[in-house]
Amino acid sequence: MSFLKPKVTKTISVNSLLENSTKKKLNIPFSVFGSDTFFSGKLILKGEARIAGKIEGSIFSEDVLIIEETAHVNGEVKGVVVEINGSFEGKIEVSGVLRLASTAKIKGDIIAMRLIVEEGAKLKGNIVSADSAKNLEDINPSLVVGHA
Repeated sequence: MSFLKPKVTKTISVNSLLENSTKKKLNIPFSVFGSDTFFSGKLILKGEARIAGKIEGSIFSEDVLIIEETAHVNGEVKGVVVEINGSFEGKIEVSGVLRLASTAKIKGDIIAMRLIVEEGAKLKGNIVSADSAKNLEDINPSLVVGHA
């Protein structure tokens, strides 16, 4: 006689996650670039976004940008709040918080108001920490939110 219940696994599709997303219910944009996605060019993201695929080019994000562990981004990222779990090569400019997870592999230049680096993250490049929006504007005027 066995008292163990059989293990039940449930698969959740990306579509069901998006349908149930709080942001979707509030009509706030949300973008997902899956692990099989390849994009080359310029991305302008108006709402929260997750990237799990390969991107070459420029990414401009006005909300939260999460670069997943499976992602490979090569180019330039400008954003407000950015979290990197995967691989990135290029230049990152963040007017808010940049978080490098323990699985992040970064090669390039970072300019950020706040930088959080978890133990285990790999980082090779230059870091500039701006201590105020004014200092950030001195470094790059296009980084400051609301700047014309």
